[in-house]
Amino acid sequence: MHLRAIPLLLIALVACRKAEDTATRASRPPAAEFILAAGDSAYWVRSDTAGIHVRGAPIELAQLEGRFVEVYVVDDDHSFENADLIGQSVFRRDLRTGDSVRVFTDSVVPALAREYALAHPHERKLSPDEEGSDEPDLRATATLEFTGTHGPFVSFSLHTDVERGAAPLWHTSRAGVLDLRTGKAARLTDIVGNASADIAKRRDDMLRIVLDSVKTRGVQAAARYQMDPASFTIIATNGAPAIAYAIVTAGTGDVEETVALPIIPFAEPAWWRDAASSVPESGADGASDRFQHGALSVIARYDTSGDGRILLRAGTHEWPVGPISAPASRIYWLDRKSVDPETRHALVRAFDEAAAYGSDAHIASRGVSSPLKLTSNRK
Repeated sequence: MHLRAIPLLLIALVACRKAEDTATRASRPPAAEFILAAGDSAYWVRSDTAGIHVRGAPIELAQLEGRFVEVYVVDDDHSFENADLIGQSVFRRDLRTGDSVRVFTDSVVPALAREYALAHPHERKLSPDEEGSDEPDLRATATLEFTGTHGPFVSFSLHTDVERGAAPLWHTSRAGVLDLRTGKAARLTDIVGNASADIAKRRDDMLRIVLDSVKTRGVQAAARYQMDPASFTIIATNGAPAIAYAIVTAGTGDVEETVALPIIPFAEPAWWRDAASSVPESGADGASDRFQHGALSVIARYDTSGDGRILLRAGTHEWPVGPISAPASRIYWLDRKSVDPETRHALVRAFDEAAAYGSDAHIASRGVSSPLKLTSNRK
């Protein structure tokens, strides 16, 4: 080899090495850690130079003043020997202390239990481990599902079915919002502040239009619909808050679960500042959601069946994370500066426990030494 060719060869080798290093750095995912909620599951994602690690669990999380809490539904058994009565309660559990507090109990099934006890004073109420009649005279079952968590507020839908002997099946549905800070149903003023009067007026105007339409179907059809001012949920639309009212329905036969009014946006209140970073912005085509955190994006892309895939994006590069079977609703960024070791340990423990109880059992009240396991409808 000619001596003059050696420097040129060295330059080419160095350039090649630099190109390889650049390509290697580009192929490595960025450092990130977050918990993504999708449907009734949460996905804990850690990303670093070693790769992307994902852990899923059937757990509903919320944040109160920077502390993580779990929100979950537990069956309330009010059954008698000839009455199968299963209601629902919602609990809030502090992940650090393990303490659980009941924040909601449905009203329909407990009321039916009281009525049944008065009408059948000699019939014994069953203990939790006893089975009643295979063909009870009365059967009532409530089903509560969470529809969204925004800051300290958890929205839900509640459906109750009631069967009495040969009578037609009767059912009712409503929506609502729980304030995890107070452990009570949230009022409109708790959520929107001074905008409540304007929102109530807009609700009433839309309600008249809907009910006028229903009345054309007859008096019996109109009697199935009632306006409960507390039957609403909070939703995020393009990163901004809105109220979604649902007309309460009740009756026999083919009764819709709820009748929704058009959503009502409202100005961002103080509590929304903490919630805003957790909600996504939807793509123009509605087929994707994006969560932004500095230069990092977490993107959920959906197919026509509603299933989706999660990706990390930094600059022009994307890295696949994994599939989800429901739309991504919110994200909790676990920056090392904002998550202390005690919180991290509590999250690990909560994910371990959620994986253990799966879909059939849940912990309603947990002490330091011995947990109390109760039946749950968590899926």
